[in-house]
Amino acid sequence: MMSSLLQSSTTATPVASMTASTASTAAAGAAAAGTGSTATVTALTATCAALALILVAMCLLDLPYFFRSLFSYVSATCFKKKLRATDTAVYSSVCLTSDLDVYLTHMNNARYLREIDLARIEFLLRTGIWRELRRRGGLIFTIANSVRYRRFVRTFSRYEIRTRIVYWDDVSIFFEFRFVSKADGFVRAIVYNRQQVVDCSADELMRTVVGGGGGGGDGADSTEAAKTASEGAYRRPECPIEIHHWIQSNLMSSASLKAEIGDGDPL
Repeated sequence: MMSSLLQSSTTATPVASMTASTASTAAAGAAAAGTGSTATVTALTATCAALALILVAMCLLDLPYFFRSLFSYVSATCFKKKLRATDTAVYSSVCLTSDLDVYLTHMNNARYLREIDLARIEFLLRTGIWRELRRRGGLIFTIANSVRYRRFVRTFSRYEIRTRIVYWDDVSIFFEFRFVSKADGFVRAIVYNRQQVVDCSADELMRTVVGGGGGGGDGADSTEAAKTASEGAYRRPECPIEIHHWIQSNLMSSASLKAEIGDGDPL
């Protein structure tokens, strides 16, 4: 009888050990599963939060425009060669689905103004006008546009914007932008853009840049450039007849508004 009890006790010990081991393994597995589940939930939460932030940013800001502006800045400062202020700059682009109007066959009319913004960024940086402008503590803003659409810029067609300065006075710089299709060289649209210079003289700015001081050097270099310009290197271009009539049209519009509203705004 004693032998039977001893044998029963010996048999029960391994069984209890196996049971405890199994329970420990199950507990460890459950803990690992819990940890993995928590990590998954945390990753999903972070992803959802990031997507929500991107969605909010896209609703509040025009992110494609800012990214393309940054690309134009980097391209103009790091990869494209410098130009003189009297040169013509070429900016290449393509009409994408995000540029289309409701007909889905050609570029939206409003997109032309967006595209000249990007072309102008490159022009100002490549010619040194922006650097000299900031050295003088000035800024530049669009105050008028004149757009003439000649033919559609079709979906997925490649085109280039040819940018040049056609005239300037004491307060403004007048740009011309030509949208030229690469397939046939046809001028699809032409835009005249008036940029007002504030906190410095537009004429003195252009005198320095055209005279060779657009690199943004020190005051002595700028003075020497201005001196060279005054000796004949600098010459303000004649105002094109279409720009002259456009200026007169703007003045007439301003006079009409002042007579109607009496706001006293010079523009």
